Amino acid sequence: MSKFQGMFRIVTYSLSVVLITFLLSNSAAAQDGEKLFKANCASCHKINKKLIGPALAGVQERWEDQEALYAWIKNSQDYLKKNPDDSYAQELFIEYNKSVMTAQAVSDAEIGAILDYISNPPADKVAPVAVAASDTDSVPAEDYSTYWLLGLVLILVIVAKILSGVRGSLEQVKLHAEGKDIPEPRGPLAALKDWVIQNKRYTVLIVIVILASFSVKGWFVLKGIGVYQGYAPEQPIKFSHKIHAGENAIECAYCHHSAYKGKNAGIPSVNVCMNCHKGISEGKVDGPVEIAKIYDAAGWDADEQAYTGVEKPIKWIRIHNLPDFAYFNHSQHVVVGKQKCETCHGEVSEYGYPMKQYSELTMGWCIDCHRETSLAMEGNEYYTKIHKELLERYKDEKIEAFTVEHIGGLECAKCHY
Repeated sequence: MSKFQGMFRIVTYSLSVVLITFLLSNSAAAQDGEKLFKANCASCHKINKKLIGPALAGVQERWEDQEALYAWIKNSQDYLKKNPDDSYAQELFIEYNKSVMTAQAVSDAEIGAILDYISNPPADKVAPVAVAASDTDSVPAEDYSTYWLLGLVLILVIVAKILSGVRGSLEQVKLHAEGKDIPEPRGPLAALKDWVIQNKRYTVLIVIVILASFSVKGWFVLKGIGVYQGYAPEQPIKFSHKIHAGENAIECAYCHHSAYKGKNAGIPSVNVCMNCHKGISEGKVDGPVEIAKIYDAAGWDADEQAYTGVEKPIKWIRIHNLPDFAYFNHSQHVVVGKQKCETCHGEVSEYGYPMKQYSELTMGWCIDCHRETSLAMEGNEYYTKIHKELLERYKDEKIEAFTVEHIGGLECAKCHY
C-alpha cells in the first residue's frame, strides 16, 4: 500500500509540474504574441475594428487553409501573385483599396503567438466602451448654499426685531413701575437721526469707510473690464492639451503651425486631427464619444474606413481675443524673440479640459514684459546689426542685458497703428 501511495504521489507531482509548465508557456506565448502584435500589426489593424486593414478577430475562421493564412501574413503580394485563383485573398485586397501590407519577417511560431493573442486577448487589455452621458448626468447639481445663507440672514433679522421689541416692552414696564411717562414710539429713521446727531465723529468715520470701500471696489471693477484671465468656455469637443501636449508630447507647432509664420497661431483644421485619429478611435477619458465628433466633422465613416463627403464645421469658442486696436504677431515673438508658448499661455501641457486663458493680456502686462524680457541676441541674425548699434548707443551705461524696451518696445506705434 505504501509503494502504491508513493507511486501515486510521484505521478501526481509530475502531472502538476507538466500542467504548470504548460500554463506558464501559454502565458509567456500570449505575452510574446501581444508584443509581436503591437510591433508588427497594431499600426494597421485592430482586433475588433477596421482600421487601414480588416479587424483581425476571427481571422483563422475566415481562412480555410491555415498555411495560406501564414503565407499571406509573411508576404501578401507574393501570395497574390502565386495564387491568382484564391478569390478570398483577391477580394480582400480589392476591398481595402489595394493597400499593400508590408512583408513581415516573422516565423511560423511568432505568427502562431500573434494569432493566439488575437483569439484570446487579456481581459484587462480590452478597452471599455464609453457611454455618452445622459442629459441628466450633464446637469450640475444645484448649489443651495446661497439660499441657506439668505435664509440664515432673514432669521437673524427676525430674531433681532423680536429682541428689540422685547427690550422696548421691558423699558415701558420699567417706566410704568417708576411712575414715569412712557414716550410715544418713534420710527427707526427718527432713532437713526438722533444717533447721528449725538455721534457726529463716528458718523463721519463710517461715511468715509463706506465711500472708500465703494471707490476701491469700483476701481477693481473698472480695471477688470475686458480682462478675461481664467476664462475657460465649454468647447464642442472636449479636447485635452494635457493628453496631447503633455502625455503624448506633441509639439505646439504641429497643430498651431501658423504661429511660426504669421500673426495668428490659428486653429488646426480637422484634417490635422485626422492624421492621428484615423488610427486612434477611442480616447482614454471619454472612449469613442469625443473622437466620433471629429469623424462627424470630417465626414469619416470609421466602419467603412472612407470619407463620405459630408463635412460639418467644428464651432470652437475663441478664448484669447485681443482688442482690434492692439496688434500682436505670434511669429515676431516666437521666431525672432525666441519666446516659449508657456510665457503667455502657461503650462499648457498640464491643462486638461477645458483650456483657459492664463495671462491677463492687458496693456500693463505687455509693457511689463517688454521692460523685463532680455533680447535673445546670441546666434540670432535678426539682431546682429541692432546689437552693434545698441552697444554704441549705450556704451557709457552699465547695462547687463538689453530688453525689448531698448529697441523701442514701449513706443505706442509698435502695437497701435
